[in-house]
Amino acid sequence: MSLLWNSALRLRVEPRSVSAAMRTGWPAQRRFAAMAGSMARLAPATPLAGATPIDPDLLESVLLELAVEAPLRGARMHVEVADELVHFDVVEGDFAAQSDRQLQSIAVACVAELLGDAAAGHDVRWSLQAGERHLLIAALPRSLVDLLEAAAARHGVVLKSVQPAFATSWNAFMRGRDDAPAVFASTSGWHALVSCVVDGAVRAVSSGPWQDSGSAAANDAKATGFAASADRGAARLDERAARLIASAGIAGARDAGFLVVGADPSAVATSPGWTAVAAPELAP
Repeated sequence: MSLLWNSALRLRVEPRSVSAAMRTGWPAQRRFAAMAGSMARLAPATPLAGATPIDPDLLESVLLELAVEAPLRGARMHVEVADELVHFDVVEGDFAAQSDRQLQSIAVACVAELLGDAAAGHDVRWSLQAGERHLLIAALPRSLVDLLEAAAARHGVVLKSVQPAFATSWNAFMRGRDDAPAVFASTSGWHALVSCVVDGAVRAVSSGPWQDSGSAAANDAKATGFAASADRGAARLDERAARLIASAGIAGARDAGFLVVGADPSAVATSPGWTAVAAPELAP
């Protein structure tokens, strides 16, 4: 018999939507899924310093909906946070001899330089890249982490991890790759995080809009004017990829692979050379 604490809960958090999937481990394994109705995405999320970047009621409604179907208490919760809610940076240096504590200090200092006084309101995570010369840094809003911790405590859930959506997509499509240089883009709605990858290491990132956030086309692939918006989006991806390749000083850029991940790859129009794939499904 599976034990209750083998239950797994996964959340995907975006500025105006929260979705969840759950697998229970007792009395028999079952799978449940729920999604809250998304609020209209009309503009990029620009929360005030210290403000919660998502609607707490939206998060609570998803957890309550799941709780009706299966007990949440004791479940292990893993959270995926939309890249647009996270600040990213890459710093280059000789990190081979640095301890984890030293790397954390470097990451915190870089975020302080990037965000100024607002850095104090963020949790800083880092990933030492292959070759140990590039440190990928992610700063998540502390208010969001606090909200997730409070929700977990309220429902008796064990919060195991909180990570950017980019990490989920990377693990699904790029982990272990050490072949030709690549440009890897993770998209969500109007936002895209574009990275330049060399020898399996992220050397540079560019985070920001790749579609018009206010256009109907950015919200509905069938809307009038989608083709024009999609063409602009493809051009923006190309421009950002070119800048990253140039900044990384990659030779033989024409041989680079171009991969873009999106919720609906058929709606992600790209220029020739790009491969569009579906983002990993939310599964416990």
